Amino acid sequence: MSLPLLFIRGQYWYNHVLAVVLSVVLSGAIEVTCHRWRQSEQALHSKALKAAAELSALKSQLQPHFLFNTLNNIYSLAMLQHEHTAASILKLSNMMRYATTDTGHDYVLLQREIECIHDYIDLQQLRLTPRTRVKFSVSGNPGIKCIAPMLLLPFLEKAFQYGVSNQETSEIVVHLQATDRCIRFYCSNRQFPIHSDTNTATDIRYAQERLQQLYPQRHQLQIKEDNGVHVVKLSLDI
Repeated sequence: MSLPLLFIRGQYWYNHVLAVVLSVVLSGAIEVTCHRWRQSEQALHSKALKAAAELSALKSQLQPHFLFNTLNNIYSLAMLQHEHTAASILKLSNMMRYATTDTGHDYVLLQREIECIHDYIDLQQLRLTPRTRVKFSVSGNPGIKCIAPMLLLPFLEKAFQYGVSNQETSEIVVHLQATDRCIRFYCSNRQFPIHSDTNTATDIRYAQERLQQLYPQRHQLQIKEDNGVHVVKLSLDI
Protein backbone atom coordinates (compact mmCIF):
# COMPACT_ATOMS: atom_id res chain seq x y z
CA MET A 1 0.00 0.00 0.00
CA SER A 2 1.40 3.34 -0.99
CA LEU A 3 2.21 6.01 1.54
CA PRO A 4 -0.33 8.53 0.14
CA LEU A 5 -3.10 5.95 0.53
CA LEU A 6 -2.04 5.16 4.09
CA PHE A 7 -1.98 8.84 4.86
CA ILE A 8 -5.49 9.32 3.45
CA ARG A 9 -6.85 6.36 5.42
CA GLY A 10 -5.11 7.58 8.57
CA GLN A 11 -6.53 11.02 8.13
CA TYR A 12 -9.96 9.54 7.58
CA TRP A 13 -9.84 7.52 10.81
CA TYR A 14 -8.44 10.48 12.69
CA ASN A 15 -11.26 12.71 11.52
CA HIS A 16 -13.80 9.98 12.30
CA VAL A 17 -12.48 9.43 15.82
CA LEU A 18 -12.26 13.17 16.39
CA ALA A 19 -15.87 13.61 15.28
CA VAL A 20 -17.01 10.82 17.62
CA VAL A 21 -15.08 12.29 20.55
CA LEU A 22 -16.43 15.78 19.86
CA SER A 23 -19.94 14.37 19.58
CA VAL A 24 -19.62 12.59 22.93
CA VAL A 25 -18.12 15.66 24.62
CA LEU A 26 -20.78 17.96 23.15
CA SER A 27 -23.55 15.56 24.13
CA GLY A 28 -22.17 15.38 27.66
CA ALA A 29 -21.87 19.15 27.89
CA ILE A 30 -25.47 19.57 26.73
CA GLU A 31 -26.67 17.01 29.27
CA VAL A 32 -24.76 18.69 32.09
CA THR A 33 -26.09 22.12 31.04
CA CYS A 34 -29.68 20.82 30.90
CA HIS A 35 -29.29 19.15 34.28
CA ARG A 36 -27.97 22.34 35.85
CA TRP A 37 -30.75 24.36 34.22
CA ARG A 38 -33.38 21.96 35.62
CA GLN A 39 -31.77 22.22 39.05
CA SER A 40 -31.72 26.02 38.82
CA GLU A 41 -35.34 26.09 37.72
CA GLN A 42 -36.36 23.82 40.60
CA ALA A 43 -34.39 25.95 43.05
CA LEU A 44 -36.08 29.13 41.80
CA HIS A 45 -39.49 27.46 42.01
CA SER A 46 -38.78 26.27 45.56
CA LYS A 47 -37.55 29.73 46.51
CA ALA A 48 -40.71 31.31 45.09
CA LEU A 49 -42.92 28.87 47.02
CA LYS A 50 -40.96 29.55 50.20
CA ALA A 51 -41.25 33.32 49.73
CA ALA A 52 -45.00 33.01 49.14
CA ALA A 53 -45.41 30.88 52.26
CA GLU A 54 -43.35 33.31 54.36
CA LEU A 55 -45.35 36.28 53.06
CA SER A 56 -48.62 34.51 53.87
CA ALA A 57 -47.36 33.77 57.37
CA LEU A 58 -46.36 37.41 57.88
CA LYS A 59 -49.84 38.55 56.88
CA SER A 60 -51.56 36.10 59.20
CA GLN A 61 -49.34 37.18 62.10
CA LEU A 62 -49.93 40.89 61.51
CA GLN A 63 -53.71 40.96 61.10
CA PRO A 64 -54.92 39.42 64.40
CA HIS A 65 -52.96 41.84 66.58
CA PHE A 66 -54.08 44.84 64.54
CA LEU A 67 -57.75 43.81 64.74
CA PHE A 68 -57.46 42.93 68.43
CA ASN A 69 -56.22 46.43 69.29
CA THR A 70 -58.97 48.08 67.25
CA LEU A 71 -61.66 45.92 68.85
CA ASN A 72 -60.36 46.98 72.27
CA ASN A 73 -60.84 50.63 71.29
CA ILE A 74 -64.41 49.99 70.13
CA TYR A 75 -65.16 48.09 73.33
CA SER A 76 -63.99 51.04 75.41
CA LEU A 77 -66.31 53.36 73.46
CA ALA A 78 -69.25 51.00 73.93
CA MET A 79 -68.64 50.77 77.69
CA LEU A 80 -68.74 54.57 77.88
CA GLN A 81 -71.86 54.64 75.67
CA HIS A 82 -70.06 57.07 73.41
CA GLU A 83 -72.24 58.80 70.80
CA HIS A 84 -69.84 57.80 68.02
CA THR A 85 -69.90 54.10 68.85
CA ALA A 86 -72.12 53.18 65.89
CA ALA A 87 -70.00 55.16 63.42
CA SER A 88 -66.89 53.58 64.91
CA ILE A 89 -68.32 50.09 64.40
CA LEU A 90 -68.92 50.96 60.74
CA LYS A 91 -65.33 52.14 60.37
CA LEU A 92 -64.10 48.97 62.06
CA SER A 93 -66.24 46.94 59.65
CA ASN A 94 -64.57 48.68 56.71
CA MET A 95 -61.15 48.03 58.20
CA MET A 96 -61.93 44.37 58.88
CA ARG A 97 -63.11 43.94 55.30
CA TYR A 98 -59.86 45.51 54.14
CA ALA A 99 -57.76 43.38 56.49
CA THR A 100 -59.46 40.07 55.69
CA THR A 101 -60.27 40.47 51.99
CA ASP A 102 -57.80 42.85 50.36
CA THR A 103 -54.82 41.35 52.13
CA GLY A 104 -55.36 38.21 50.07
CA HIS A 105 -53.47 40.13 47.39
CA ASP A 106 -49.85 41.19 47.54
CA TYR A 107 -50.78 44.70 46.40
CA VAL A 108 -53.87 46.93 46.56
CA LEU A 109 -54.68 50.42 45.35
CA LEU A 110 -52.92 53.07 47.41
CA GLN A 111 -56.26 54.81 47.90
CA ARG A 112 -57.52 51.79 49.88
CA GLU A 113 -54.56 52.04 52.24
CA ILE A 114 -55.22 55.78 52.65
CA GLU A 115 -58.87 55.11 53.51
CA CYS A 116 -57.80 52.53 56.07
CA ILE A 117 -55.39 55.03 57.64
CA HIS A 118 -58.18 57.62 57.82
CA ASP A 119 -60.49 55.14 59.57
CA TYR A 120 -57.78 54.06 61.98
CA ILE A 121 -56.87 57.64 62.94
CA ASP A 122 -60.56 58.51 63.41
CA LEU A 123 -61.00 55.55 65.74
CA GLN A 124 -57.89 56.48 67.71
CA GLN A 125 -58.90 60.12 68.06
CA LEU A 126 -62.11 59.14 69.84
CA ARG A 127 -60.08 58.04 72.84
CA LEU A 128 -57.62 60.95 72.81
CA THR A 129 -57.79 64.05 74.98
CA PRO A 130 -57.36 67.60 73.61
CA ARG A 131 -53.73 67.35 74.72
CA THR A 132 -52.93 65.21 71.69
CA ARG A 133 -53.15 66.62 68.18
CA VAL A 134 -53.07 64.43 65.07
CA LYS A 135 -52.15 65.78 61.66
CA PHE A 136 -52.66 63.53 58.64
CA SER A 137 -52.06 64.82 55.13
CA VAL A 138 -51.73 63.37 51.63
CA SER A 139 -49.98 65.06 48.73
CA GLY A 140 -49.70 64.06 45.10
CA ASN A 141 -52.13 61.88 43.23
CA PRO A 142 -52.61 58.26 44.40
CA GLY A 143 -54.20 57.47 41.02
CA ILE A 144 -53.78 53.77 40.21
CA LYS A 145 -50.63 53.37 42.29
CA CYS A 146 -50.47 50.23 44.40
CA ILE A 147 -48.98 49.28 47.75
CA ALA A 148 -48.77 46.19 49.93
CA PRO A 149 -51.94 46.16 52.10
CA MET A 150 -51.66 47.19 55.75
CA LEU A 151 -47.98 47.91 55.28
CA LEU A 152 -48.12 51.28 57.05
CA LEU A 153 -50.48 50.45 59.92
CA PRO A 154 -47.84 49.00 62.30
CA PHE A 155 -45.93 52.29 62.24
CA LEU A 156 -49.15 54.18 63.06
CA GLU A 157 -49.98 51.79 65.88
CA LYS A 158 -46.62 52.42 67.46
CA ALA A 159 -47.06 56.19 67.10
CA PHE A 160 -50.39 56.11 68.92
CA GLN A 161 -49.08 53.76 71.57
CA TYR A 162 -45.93 55.68 72.47
CA GLY A 163 -46.88 59.20 71.37
CA VAL A 164 -49.91 59.85 73.60
CA SER A 165 -49.89 61.26 77.14
CA ASN A 166 -52.71 62.26 79.46
CA GLN A 167 -50.47 64.76 81.27
CA GLU A 168 -48.41 66.38 78.51
CA THR A 169 -49.22 67.88 75.14
CA SER A 170 -48.17 65.84 72.15
CA GLU A 171 -48.48 65.79 68.39
CA ILE A 172 -48.58 62.94 65.92
CA VAL A 173 -47.76 63.94 62.35
CA VAL A 174 -48.46 61.58 59.44
CA HIS A 175 -47.82 62.47 55.83
CA LEU A 176 -48.05 60.38 52.68
CA GLN A 177 -46.73 61.58 49.34
CA ALA A 178 -47.39 59.92 45.99
CA THR A 179 -45.13 60.82 43.07
CA ASP A 180 -44.74 59.29 39.63
CA ARG A 181 -41.95 56.99 40.76
CA CYS A 182 -42.33 56.46 44.51
CA ILE A 183 -44.51 56.54 47.60
CA ARG A 184 -43.12 58.35 50.64
CA PHE A 185 -44.46 57.86 54.16
CA TYR A 186 -43.55 60.01 57.15
CA CYS A 187 -44.65 59.62 60.76
CA SER A 188 -43.37 61.42 63.86
CA ASN A 189 -44.42 61.49 67.50
CA ARG A 190 -43.05 62.27 70.92
CA GLN A 191 -41.75 59.21 72.72
CA PHE A 192 -43.32 58.81 76.15
CA PRO A 193 -42.07 56.04 78.45
CA ILE A 194 -44.51 53.15 78.78
CA HIS A 195 -44.29 49.52 79.70
CA SER A 196 -42.60 47.43 77.03
CA ASP A 197 -44.95 45.99 74.44
CA THR A 198 -43.40 43.10 72.56
CA ASN A 199 -46.43 42.83 70.26
CA THR A 200 -45.83 46.27 68.75
CA ALA A 201 -42.12 45.57 68.31
CA THR A 202 -43.00 42.26 66.66
CA ASP A 203 -45.43 43.96 64.28
CA ILE A 204 -42.70 46.40 63.22
CA ARG A 205 -40.38 43.46 62.55
CA TYR A 206 -43.09 41.76 60.48
CA ALA A 207 -43.53 44.98 58.49
CA GLN A 208 -39.79 45.12 57.85
CA GLU A 209 -39.78 41.51 56.69
CA ARG A 210 -42.69 42.20 54.34
CA LEU A 211 -40.72 45.10 52.89
CA GLN A 212 -37.82 42.73 52.21
CA GLN A 213 -40.19 40.23 50.58
CA LEU A 214 -42.22 42.61 48.42
CA TYR A 215 -39.83 45.51 47.82
CA PRO A 216 -36.34 44.01 47.60
CA GLN A 217 -33.87 46.73 46.61
CA ARG A 218 -36.87 49.03 46.12
CA HIS A 219 -37.38 50.55 49.55
CA GLN A 220 -35.62 52.68 52.12
CA LEU A 221 -36.74 52.58 55.74
CA GLN A 222 -35.31 54.91 58.38
CA ILE A 223 -36.42 54.73 62.02
CA LYS A 224 -34.71 57.04 64.48
CA GLU A 225 -35.18 59.10 67.63
CA ASP A 226 -34.14 62.73 67.79
CA ASN A 227 -34.50 64.70 71.04
CA GLY A 228 -37.33 62.51 72.27
CA VAL A 229 -39.14 62.45 68.90
CA HIS A 230 -39.64 59.14 67.14
CA VAL A 231 -39.46 59.48 63.35
CA VAL A 232 -40.25 56.94 60.62
CA LYS A 233 -39.38 57.63 56.99
CA LEU A 234 -40.27 55.07 54.34
CA SER A 235 -39.75 55.36 50.59
CA LEU A 236 -41.11 52.77 48.14
CA ASP A 237 -40.10 52.68 44.48
CA ILE A 238 -43.07 51.86 42.25
